[in-house]
Amino acid sequence: MDLAQPGTIDDLVTDARAEGYQATTRLITDWVSLGLLDRPRRQPRGRGLGSSKALYAPHQRKLFLTLLAKRAEASRVTSLAPIPVFIWLYWGDEFVPLRQARRALMTWLKANEVSNRKRARAQARLLLGQLDHPAAAPRARRELVDAMAEVAYTGRADPSRLEAVVREVFEPDGVRRELGHPAALLTVESVLRLIDARLAAVSALKAGKVTDGQFAETRQAHLMAAADYAASQRELAMQAPPHLNNFYEPLTIQSTFDSCCVDLLSIMGLQLNSRPPTSGTASDATV
Repeated sequence: MDLAQPGTIDDLVTDARAEGYQATTRLITDWVSLGLLDRPRRQPRGRGLGSSKALYAPHQRKLFLTLLAKRAEASRVTSLAPIPVFIWLYWGDEFVPLRQARRALMTWLKANEVSNRKRARAQARLLLGQLDHPAAAPRARRELVDAMAEVAYTGRADPSRLEAVVREVFEPDGVRRELGHPAALLTVESVLRLIDARLAAVSALKAGKVTDGQFAETRQAHLMAAADYAASQRELAMQAPPHLNNFYEPLTIQSTFDSCCVDLLSIMGLQLNSRPPTSGTASDATV
């Protein structure tokens, strides 16, 4: 097999078998629909002669083998969706085109929507660990976990309730509290702004209101922010709260992969919230 050349769907099946994996043409078409793979390029023979079998790009052939290798570790096939999102975000359209990254991101979103409440509460407790104040009341802590779990589970938030519970846990004495380096402070406002941004991004994506240009802007803004963070991470970590050892963690390949979809939503939502509404529509935004 020559992975440097485009290949048909039959070539992809042969590639898989040569590496010891089981694969079918149905699996490949299913993965295209999920955004795990890009759709192949048609090969017209000429007027009235129909088409030859469509071809998958060389990078897609390699991606297919990567997905097959990771499938054994995945709890479900949709948990593979961050892989093409990560490749597009950090390597660009040459490796994973935006149309594929869109589909993969929507697959990831839908998979997270059906996550159970136990997982949502686990995510909420992680946030509580960052916000918790020694003087916070147990009732306030429970209410914060309940409110954040509801946001994680439903994708909706009651802004007034959310602000109240965050303040009761983070600032129980009513005194303004700031944690971390001045360039990247954790405050009530920063937490609420980030939650609102992610919800705004999800809402816009579902409505098909994120344009290709906005995706490109989000990618560029994220790469710049990640580079700035990597350059200043040591300085930031020197002012991390003592009880939060992972407050300003170094960026690693694993950490950037694990957070790529959430990071994309965060930057996208912050940008959407900072601009006036637009009448533009997204191309190929739904699956």
